[in-house]
Amino acid sequence: MKVLILNRFSLARVDYRKWARPSDELYLITSSDAVSADETARKNELAGFAHTEIVDDYADSALPEYLAHRLHDRHAFGKLLAMSEFDLLRAGRLRDAWGISGQSQAEASLFRDKIRMKDVLAESGVRIAAYRTVDDVTDLVRAARELGFPLVVKPRLGAASVGVTLIENDTDLDTFLTRNPLSVGDAPANLMAESFVSHALFHIDGIVDSGEVKVCWPSEQTTSCLEITQGAVCLSTFLDADDPRLPALRDMTVRAVEALGIEETALFHAEIFASADGFVFNEVGCRVGGAKIRDQLEHGFDVDPIEWFARAYLGNPLHHTLRSTPVRQTGYALVPPRPGLVEALGELQLPASITLFEPKVGPGDVMSRPTSSTSAIASFVAVGATQADVVRDLDTAVAALRSVLVVRELPAESDR
Repeated sequence: MKVLILNRFSLARVDYRKWARPSDELYLITSSDAVSADETARKNELAGFAHTEIVDDYADSALPEYLAHRLHDRHAFGKLLAMSEFDLLRAGRLRDAWGISGQSQAEASLFRDKIRMKDVLAESGVRIAAYRTVDDVTDLVRAARELGFPLVVKPRLGAASVGVTLIENDTDLDTFLTRNPLSVGDAPANLMAESFVSHALFHIDGIVDSGEVKVCWPSEQTTSCLEITQGAVCLSTFLDADDPRLPALRDMTVRAVEALGIEETALFHAEIFASADGFVFNEVGCRVGGAKIRDQLEHGFDVDPIEWFARAYLGNPLHHTLRSTPVRQTGYALVPPRPGLVEALGELQLPASITLFEPKVGPGDVMSRPTSSTSAIASFVAVGATQADVVRDLDTAVAALRSVLVVRELPAESDR
């Protein structure tokens, strides 16, 4: 069978050629960011595909979808594999246009369009914060009057907390509208507003196999997504198996996934707030979570979720029994950038439990403020016997990084 793959993951960590059936003919449209800069590595990553297309600015470009149509006209694909959040809707449109199996545009929209998602969740009795559509200034004024302050405004189809704004009073509202015209002419702004929930944040990640939720495990974050974009370290760890919060978090997630009609074979990443008066469901995507959640699931459940899903969809499944409880405790930390010039990054002394240290800056690099909840100059993954052990060792790793990272503050643009 001829298979088209839309890809944003690093090709060094995804081997579709190995995961597909030997008889399949694979065609690849991939982000330029996913391909190694080293020429030898690049050649190896692209070898074995019947055809490849590499696209710059992949997430925001119209080219991947257009190239897909051109290739389909010549090759008549039988399957289309796409796992990135930014590919779900375009993949649904392509499947609809070509009449092939997999998630449709309408099905994908329930997991991408936050208003459609929350409409379904509200009708199904899943507890969520009060919300309304914001397509223009009048909508936002009505939202402020109906929902009150503080108010969160965000894109309906956003991700990683990009474009999320907390409006706490009329002054914040004035500032927001000065910087954000909301709409151009009569074009809708495609935003939403919802009541702010003072909260702790949990993300719940899992796998659906043959229509049944087989893996569904919550992690606790030490910071909210908004705090991360303001410079706080993001530290996330699995809950222990005897944590009393575990059953309620899993139950709420399963009810939400079932209400939205997730595919028979799927991955999911959900977020739930723990407010003063109970849990409030935020949102769920039908894909693997970002940051280091893939690594967290792989360490915790002995299965790479991306490989598992790709093999299942391509008809070459892993013969692996999915566990309902982690085999080991694990978590990760993301260290956000702070503005300045990196002058030195010394050698780190890390706890033995740290299985991954991934620095992304070095001497001479200029850092800016974080722009999303996954912005990071370095990341760590750790394993341990308990959640407390993992938290302790991740805190130690972050402190070690800060002790050897020398950053010189640069003058503001207006001062140069």
